[in-house]
Amino acid sequence: MKSRKPLKINSFKLERRKDKASGVIITENVPILIDFRFEGHRAIYPIGYRIDFDKWSIETQRVKPNTFNKDDVKAGTINKRINRIAEFLPKIYNDAVEFDKEISTKYLWSELTKKIQELEKTADDKAEEKKADEKKPLTVSEYFQLFIEKEGQAKSWSDALIKKFNSLKIILSDYQKKYGTLKHFNDITGDFLQNLIDYQQKSKKLNNNTNKKYFKMFIWFMNWATKKGYNTNLSYKDFEHTFKGTTTSDQQKNIVFLSWNELQHFINFDFSGNKRLEQIRDIYCFCCFTGLRFSDVHSLKKSDFKDDDNGNPFIEVTTIKTDDTLEIELNKYALAIWEKYKDIDLKNNRAFPVPTNQEFNRYLKTAGDKAGFNSVETYIEWKGKERIDTQYKKWQRLSHHTARKTFIINALYLGIQPDVIMEWTGHKDHKTMAVYTKIVKEHRQLSMNKFNER
Repeated sequence: MKSRKPLKINSFKLERRKDKASGVIITENVPILIDFRFEGHRAIYPIGYRIDFDKWSIETQRVKPNTFNKDDVKAGTINKRINRIAEFLPKIYNDAVEFDKEISTKYLWSELTKKIQELEKTADDKAEEKKADEKKPLTVSEYFQLFIEKEGQAKSWSDALIKKFNSLKIILSDYQKKYGTLKHFNDITGDFLQNLIDYQQKSKKLNNNTNKKYFKMFIWFMNWATKKGYNTNLSYKDFEHTFKGTTTSDQQKNIVFLSWNELQHFINFDFSGNKRLEQIRDIYCFCCFTGLRFSDVHSLKKSDFKDDDNGNPFIEVTTIKTDDTLEIELNKYALAIWEKYKDIDLKNNRAFPVPTNQEFNRYLKTAGDKAGFNSVETYIEWKGKERIDTQYKKWQRLSHHTARKTFIINALYLGIQPDVIMEWTGHKDHKTMAVYTKIVKEHRQLSMNKFNER
């Protein structure tokens, strides 16, 4: 019998492959691979399951607990197969060595596949899995993670929304560590909800607007858990809380936008000494004249610019946040900006040289300062029952969010009907537009009062 070295499993890992079109590493729904060596041969095989990069632990070489893949297979099931492969592949090799068989990767993988299929078909195996699940019921925090995974996948949540829910998850975890009252759904009483709101305000220093958003997100989770049958405690439905300073009228007071005259001043301001500020101004104003969100102008491609049958230019955009497909006609201001950049060769066929969110907002504030947006404005926020007034110069509050608001308010001011604007912006709720309509009415009244000053 020949002397043979033992089979060595180098690692379990994820496939690293680039998208042909973009050249970016694919990180979603990628094959899980086993890398092993025997008799001078190296073999890499897919184990039969896929997973996202962010659900894979490089340290343990296993799928992270309480996660699911795109086919709704849970981490425990995938990890069980990995463990079996790690256990049985060396055994199959050793048996072959003992009987002095010719060993190939095809032979090893064929025998391993038979063994795995045999084990996974047994009723005992499924009963064992069920027993393990029953032995350790999920905590509320674990159900919350399950909610993020399942609902996020089903509803195609944006990265921004996932980030918000993960932030709330951290708050819930911190609350649990401090008070120890969030293990089971029966812990979620009216008192708990009030204490959580107070905790977010006092310990996490959240203002009422953010506190209200997180509370609504938590109720969203509770409704989901109830619908799925995980929760039977309905006391949360009877809980009511008023977040002072968060009504539509309150929010209207804090909206920042550029008036038509300010917008004209900005688009014509000379930044010739600073090319980057000029670019940021152009991108911002393009959004002011189209209503695009930052995420959508960031991903905008040259191929998104089209002409209709009559030769009229428009952009066709599938929004990142809502996955809506919008057609937005280009007015002369937006078209003039596009003409400046359409012949510039940018990576991935991008339309504009858009930097990161943080960079964009930093440059925008600098541009606003140079353009002289120095009017003093008061920002009103509430923490509990305490009103906090903070004064800012207008340029200090400029961000990419204000471009979309500028578009809506100026469109209304010019007399364009709300239903038409909603076709461009993708809004489906007239209540949202009502906030802007009220601002325009007040703005028009102030403008009319100028006649009285003469």
